[in-house]
Amino acid sequence: MKKISIYAILLTASFCMTAAAADITGELRLWHKVTFTFDGPECSENGDPNPFLDYRLQVDFQQAESGKVYSVPGYFAADGDAANTSAESGNKWRVHFSPDAIGKWSYTVSFRKGKNVAVNDQPNPGEPAGYMDGETGTITVLESNKSGRDLRSKGRLQYVGGHYLRFIGNGEYFLKAGADAPENLLSYADFDGDFKTDKHKDQLIKTWEPHVKDWKPGDPQWQDGKGKGLIGAVNYLASKGMNAFSFLTLNIIGDDQNAFPYTDYDERVRMDVSRLDQWEIVFEHGNKLGMFLHFKTQEAENQRLLDGGAVGVERKLYYRELIARFSHHMALNWNLGEENGPWGNIKGQTSEQRRAMAQYFYDNDPYHHHIVIHNGQWYDDLFGDQSKLTGASLQTNKPDFSQVYSQTLKLYNQSEESGKPWAIACDEPGDAQHALITDGEDPNHDDARKNALWGVLMAGGWGVEWYFGYKHPHSDLSCQDWRSRDKMWDQSRFALEFFNNYQIPFWTMRPNSDLSHSGDWVFSSSWNAQPYYSIVYTKDGGDCVFDLPSGSYDYGWFNPHAGIGLTGLVHGGSIQGKKQSILSAPDSRDWVLLVGPKDKLKPKDMSLAPGVIELFSIYDFEPSKKMNYVPGYKDKTNQSLAINAVKHKDKYAAGETSFPGPTGKYDVIITTMTETDGESSYQMYVNDKKIGEFQNPETETDYVKVQHRWKNVSLKHGEDILLAYNSHSNGKVPENGAFAYSRGRWRSLAFVKPGAEYVPFVDLDKVVAPPQDEPQKDMSDFTFDFDPKSVKSAHEEQGGLVVVEAENYAKQSKQDVRKWYKTTVSQTPDIQPDPDGNHAEGASGGAYLELLPDTRKNHSQKLIHNENFTEDPGRIGVLYYPVYFNTPGKYYVWARVCPTGSEDNGLHVGLDGEWPASGRRMQWISQNSEWHWDSKQRTQEVHTGVPYLIYLDVKNSGLHTIMFSMREDGFEMDKWLMSTNKDILKHHDKSMGPNESPRKINQ
Repeated sequence: MKKISIYAILLTASFCMTAAAADITGELRLWHKVTFTFDGPECSENGDPNPFLDYRLQVDFQQAESGKVYSVPGYFAADGDAANTSAESGNKWRVHFSPDAIGKWSYTVSFRKGKNVAVNDQPNPGEPAGYMDGETGTITVLESNKSGRDLRSKGRLQYVGGHYLRFIGNGEYFLKAGADAPENLLSYADFDGDFKTDKHKDQLIKTWEPHVKDWKPGDPQWQDGKGKGLIGAVNYLASKGMNAFSFLTLNIIGDDQNAFPYTDYDERVRMDVSRLDQWEIVFEHGNKLGMFLHFKTQEAENQRLLDGGAVGVERKLYYRELIARFSHHMALNWNLGEENGPWGNIKGQTSEQRRAMAQYFYDNDPYHHHIVIHNGQWYDDLFGDQSKLTGASLQTNKPDFSQVYSQTLKLYNQSEESGKPWAIACDEPGDAQHALITDGEDPNHDDARKNALWGVLMAGGWGVEWYFGYKHPHSDLSCQDWRSRDKMWDQSRFALEFFNNYQIPFWTMRPNSDLSHSGDWVFSSSWNAQPYYSIVYTKDGGDCVFDLPSGSYDYGWFNPHAGIGLTGLVHGGSIQGKKQSILSAPDSRDWVLLVGPKDKLKPKDMSLAPGVIELFSIYDFEPSKKMNYVPGYKDKTNQSLAINAVKHKDKYAAGETSFPGPTGKYDVIITTMTETDGESSYQMYVNDKKIGEFQNPETETDYVKVQHRWKNVSLKHGEDILLAYNSHSNGKVPENGAFAYSRGRWRSLAFVKPGAEYVPFVDLDKVVAPPQDEPQKDMSDFTFDFDPKSVKSAHEEQGGLVVVEAENYAKQSKQDVRKWYKTTVSQTPDIQPDPDGNHAEGASGGAYLELLPDTRKNHSQKLIHNENFTEDPGRIGVLYYPVYFNTPGKYYVWARVCPTGSEDNGLHVGLDGEWPASGRRMQWISQNSEWHWDSKQRTQEVHTGVPYLIYLDVKNSGLHTIMFSMREDGFEMDKWLMSTNKDILKHHDKSMGPNESPRKINQ
């Protein structure tokens, strides 16, 4: 910090000022904190008059050229260096200003005195206090000289009337990810104050000791070395690519009771100046590292602590001090309260009080920062012009984060309907007990990634902050080590970088999951937008079926778990837009599909932070179709391509791809895996020209990663790259009377600037292979022991059509593993697990059948052959329906079903004790738990099913038996029909369909 006299010498041409009492420090640059310190009356924190209430410092800044005017509140600053001296008294009074335009600014100082004058809303309350009152001056502001993460290079983050916040300096829209926990971040031993020894939960005081090692020379500190733990923690979070952290500034009566601005726990109108100055050191450091500051101003337990919940003297003073000391920062929001409103046994604030809080911040924050509130009470009293809120800080309460998408989408739609779209962040996903648990307990964080992180982004939210449940180590109150969730910071960073690297205009897009026919989330541009972008998120791989406007598009896949695809989308290609477009994910994990304009889906910078373009063998390379190569296979366990050495000894397989980077010279680095039974060779070709060859070294350990560098390779964008790899035996490992062979395993090709160090961007060892199906057990024969004549009546086919309500079956067998249960509007089977709700309201006749228990809804849950899944028709849950056919022929089989998950949508159908191939693997595409008709068969090539392949041949008239049996548990069936007209219904028809066929009395 430099005094104005130094600036006058060094920057005479840069700014000018008239004679004034202000001591101006800080760089006079756009978006920088410029601090005006005045000599005023000598006061003390606990003195009389009260320097916080009985004086009011206000400085008006004006720029004639732009017409900008800001009225900025000031505060009592003790001796002006209280963070280091712990001073409680002094004569320094201070204002922080962050100018938003270059050029000359004038300022006028108002300094008033009188009882409670600081919180008087009148323009000139009380009486002049002398000293600096009435002083004027000018400053000249230069352009900012900051870049990178420093928020002073971007400008102030503001609500701009839509669902996303925008930096008004460079026009960049913002997505956030960071830490919501610990909420008591400011309960820090290195801050001044007796809160550490006042017997109010002193055991929760933090040292942040694990992060002292993350403090770096040159970083801020105070009082000869204090602050290194918390400063280091902010460094660590920023190093993981996070851009937000939150903290309570008032938790008196709350869960922790150690974070508050007052001189002691029972005080309400006197501030601890040195502690607040120390807070500012941390916040300012965060600003420089690109951190959004989430000010949570109260919690559920203390929402009526100040003025009984009203905006009176105590609350106004509290808010004024926050605004005066911290509103100059570029990126923050004022959260009016956690779990606000009635909450459990807590009475909570009224709607009028909630609106009054928002109004006060709107009226007194000169920069109009984003204003949000946390649900307890829902937001119905705050939407639209009812309040000055500009968004929501959302909390959910399911341990698997399953509410995040639906609740975010609900807020998105409700705020739009009110006429004032809100910017919505999910700042406490999960439940209080668990939420984001530690890496040690859950290294993959699949639910958190799928349901929370991508749930909020795909529902139109602008970000997420992670809460840590209290039943786990490093909880919301006890955490002092953010490394406890290191893997989730990576996955969160991958999401931010995906949107940033591909310059996706997310602020022009919206949730459009109605465009999906496979139950996936869709986030896309308006239908006729140019250019058009669509993001499809599939939780369980497989086929994504979605509507795409007509036109030509490029597409590619991104792996959100490992970050694969950040330097170039994998398995990409071109597609012509149409209704029900189908693209298949690379495997059964969750994937993000990006579809966009031709030739536009390239990272904005192919030399990202690590300076590397990485292509992964099993994701980026396709099997070569050239005649001299044998097939290879994907070794998912080792994340490698390999060759079947049993079938192909001393042969080469090969993978091909196109070079995605810009034209230039590169060093190309291959990563292979050693094998004890052979030393495989690797050959690289560019446009059929051999670039080089490498042979693995001998090894005593299998699967050690080895790298080889081919130097100064000239490459053009789009050129064909082929990597050949062979099986090889060194004659050292006996196997079946001969010797074992290596399989040529290799992982990746990396492209770096010549001579540059190779720092891998993606750690493939963190990529866990998708769960593999268990080997299928031996099948027992199906015994057909049903006599259709034994029942009194049968449904009758008429005119080539028979229609039957599913619950009207004649018999059920094979019930020991899974059983069909009837559900009605008034009765739900008491069988667990059954993760689905009651869907009888939409069923024909108000009733349907479901196969229970249901232990597998999606790929993340374990598949157990012949228990929750079976490819064997007739093995589990067989239903029998007698039908009298008047007309022999080929009958197409349709059913009205309600798929509730990607593994709850398969069935088998048979006739008279036989299970023909044309009746196996009936397949439905998820319709978001909605009843619909379809008739498709799942094939190896098309997992979502091919129309017209499901049929039964009724060879003669008379009495026959139609049978259905389980393929996947949890299956829900309302009705089925057979028709000689294959187009009797449209696919995905949501109607009730034809009425049930009449019955014919058996003779």
